[in-house]
Amino acid sequence: MANNWDVIAATLYDRGNPDGGAEESSLVEGTEEEEARRVYADTVAVAADRGYASVRLRRDGVDVESWPQATGWTS
Repeated sequence: MANNWDVIAATLYDRGNPDGGAEESSLVEGTEEEEARRVYADTVAVAADRGYASVRLRRDGVDVESWPQATGWTS
């Protein structure tokens, strides 16, 4: 059984209010791992320039990688 790979990019509704939610866009859906990882890497490379708040690589609905990466710091 093949895995279902997706790449999701999120754009904040209001950049001044990160808690105000974000619109998620599926960049690729149901693709093979190699293609999904390529799209994920390409998207992360331009994410800041395109105003993405986050980018996620998912396998079968579970996050495998995400940008930006958690720093481990808490507030």
